[in-house]
Amino acid sequence: MLFRHLPDEIFQALSGSNRALIEAVLTDLAEVFYDHAEDPIKDKSTIIESIEDTLHKVDTFSWHEDHKESFDSPKTIHDYALRIYHRLVNTGWLVEEQELYRVSVLMTPQISMLLRSLVEISRHGKRNYGATVLSILSNLEAVAKHPTERGVTLRQSAEASRDFSAHLNQILLGIRSLQRELFASRDPKVIVAGFFDLFVEGILIADYKTIKTSNNPFRFRRQILELTQEFLSDTDTLNKVAQCYVDQQLISLEEAQVMVEKDCRDIIQTFSNIEQRLERIDEYRYRLEKRAADTARYMDNSRPGLANKVAGIISDVAKFEHLPVLKNVFGSRFVGASSAAQPMKRREPPPPRVMTPSEVSADAIKLRDLQRRFHEARQVTVPKMQTYLERQMQADKSKHILDFTIESVEDFVCFDHLRYIGSLGVSAKKLEDSFEIHFTNQYLDVHEFVECREFNVVRRSKASA
Repeated sequence: MLFRHLPDEIFQALSGSNRALIEAVLTDLAEVFYDHAEDPIKDKSTIIESIEDTLHKVDTFSWHEDHKESFDSPKTIHDYALRIYHRLVNTGWLVEEQELYRVSVLMTPQISMLLRSLVEISRHGKRNYGATVLSILSNLEAVAKHPTERGVTLRQSAEASRDFSAHLNQILLGIRSLQRELFASRDPKVIVAGFFDLFVEGILIADYKTIKTSNNPFRFRRQILELTQEFLSDTDTLNKVAQCYVDQQLISLEEAQVMVEKDCRDIIQTFSNIEQRLERIDEYRYRLEKRAADTARYMDNSRPGLANKVAGIISDVAKFEHLPVLKNVFGSRFVGASSAAQPMKRREPPPPRVMTPSEVSADAIKLRDLQRRFHEARQVTVPKMQTYLERQMQADKSKHILDFTIESVEDFVCFDHLRYIGSLGVSAKKLEDSFEIHFTNQYLDVHEFVECREFNVVRRSKASA
């Protein structure tokens, strides 16, 4: 089951009163974790910085206390970022791993797949199937020429066909539900706005206009059907493709043959009845477009409020088992000369208005730069530590802990991590070859700043040579 692989509290963050902020943060974190060119395990500071960047893009936000927590109410961007970060960790979206001084953050595979699916649902848009049909045709031609080497691409063609068929069903069901929703509305603005926002931008296929032209994306349907039917009729090709399935998926030859036949029949079924399904979609599309066009026309040509009055009268008439007979139509003024279209009045041009772009205040930019600078100062890197050691050691061969100076945040971070040079990994090999740390069992208070074990830094001989 689904929740056997997910934490029990996974959806608590998206069900509270702060779900708008959490949703914006998760959408941006998806791009951070989906960067294929970088390590999927991120530093904690990187994640918090990404959350702060998201909050900077949000116009207005406020935190609602869903339940009592051990944190104070957030007052700054950094406080908001920490609160959201802890909420994501507590609900299971993020996982912390600590190795000595470093805290890493990652997503489990199940959570990553869930977030990817949610982001794809929220960003659903129009699809272009011209490239999809061409890729199916190219894969089938490759299988026909090289069934032993390229036979596995038949599986990809079948998956693309099934996905295409499922999307056509989604379009059909989406148009039906949208038509039912808009037809039930009496507000012309809702009808017209819903038509353009929900249908034109969300449901319609991107290359829908080319379906009725000679350059339509389904002009290769005949070649696809012929190639697929040849695979089923040619026993030799079918066996070679099945053998390729056996080698790739490590299954028996009988199972591979059944799988190949099923993939071929799915492709044939998808492209055989595509015309009937597109006709049904076109029929529903026509009804929806006609309703939107009539509504837009009557919004301009009819007397204000007439559409609602007529709709109310029709609703009242529908309550009778037998339609009432009107003896005098002209006596009722809901349809008459006064309801005819009137010429549009001359519209006066709107007065000029000065457009002033909204800008982020200088104080907010300054605060953001200071926060970013502080995060950069806290990051520990081998070049920073090498520069700090060279500046402190100078020409000395050894130096006591109390002789080191701490003049900035970078100096304190580097000084605090001198004790862990041996644990910094391969990147710190150059420091280990140049310097050596000798510890004692005594603890000292260094500059009334930090208390740690006494040690001496000794420059190795090969480094001085």
